[in-house]
Amino acid sequence: MYEDETKKVIRDCCGHVVEWPISSGMAQGAHRSIEYGLTNRDQWNLLKDHFRSDEALRFPSHWDDSRPPLYLYWPTRGPTPYQHINWIPWEEQVKRWKNRSFRLELEGPSMIGMLKEVMGFENFCYLLYDDPDMLEEIIEARTALAEVVIEKMLEEVEFDVLHFWEDLAFNNGPMIAPEVFERLTLSRYKRLTDLYYSRGGKIVSVDSDGDIWKLIPVWLKAGVNHIWPMEYKAGMDVVKVRKEYGDAFSMRGGINKYALMEGKEAIDRELDRIAPVVQGRGYIPMLDHHIPEGIRFENFCYYIEQKKKLLGCP
Repeated sequence: MYEDETKKVIRDCCGHVVEWPISSGMAQGAHRSIEYGLTNRDQWNLLKDHFRSDEALRFPSHWDDSRPPLYLYWPTRGPTPYQHINWIPWEEQVKRWKNRSFRLELEGPSMIGMLKEVMGFENFCYLLYDDPDMLEEIIEARTALAEVVIEKMLEEVEFDVLHFWEDLAFNNGPMIAPEVFERLTLSRYKRLTDLYYSRGGKIVSVDSDGDIWKLIPVWLKAGVNHIWPMEYKAGMDVVKVRKEYGDAFSMRGGINKYALMEGKEAIDRELDRIAPVVQGRGYIPMLDHHIPEGIRFENFCYYIEQKKKLLGCP
């Protein structure tokens, strides 16, 4: 939108107007939101026709390299926070995926998490009371579109995972009452998970940080069978989770990342803590979120070597 010597102001891929400082001394991702992308029904009325499932450009016959480059505004290191995405012809993607040696995930729509990102958390909370019907319209529109697109994708590609991103909890509990979350999302999750399972899918995963204890029952009803990153500092102790739920779902994450800051003894204690869950099944031990700044490289290397021993890796 505009920039000067100290800042850039631009509308990003979530529809926000944001101010980014131009300073090498600022932390990556540091910015200030000036305006959120969707906050009221008038704005939704302008957007909702874009969720039509009869738009030809959404589907493979139109996914080719003749399309112009796509630029997203998102925090990246370097002189500009733009990301350039090169289109790959759909047929080439399908060929590449046929004999792959990597996990291939199909991303489902975030039911609530993306809405609070696009709206801003405060605006989202107000809308839960002021216009819950609008929230339900948005969730339904996104789900209905996803049903059509996912079905077409599954006709040509076998995906290893159907994945949902949510991020719906703080370190002391969920951002939304579990009963409200269930009312808004359960039937919609089920439509997508049932579709995926009916085409031979095996794993449906969800990613949410924070204390998600009260949301797990909703996800299990919805057909989710893999949950991560299980943040230890938010109370998601994988040992306790396994005792509570048994083999109802698999997990990954769960290792307290801050133990790596404390040194080798703390790392050994943390790996000893999760060892009983590792020795069972359905758990991939990983740090419970991004690697924080401040972890010494030698500590991280020690953690990797000790975890390899725990997993029986050469």
